[in-house]
Amino acid sequence: MKDPIAILAAELGSLAFRTTYARWVDPTNQQNFAEVASQRLRELRAATATVG
Repeated sequence: MKDPIAILAAELGSLAFRTTYARWVDPTNQQNFAEVASQRLRELRAATATVG
């Protein structure tokens, strides 16, 4: 049986990368990849804190 916590972490990581990349390549974006990634991770962290 696979570890559900590991699966969830992998899914969140994948989601963070996909949405970060999409925001980063947006022609209207003025931030570098690290800035976009940090912002997105903060948003995901805040969203997951409300679950439970």
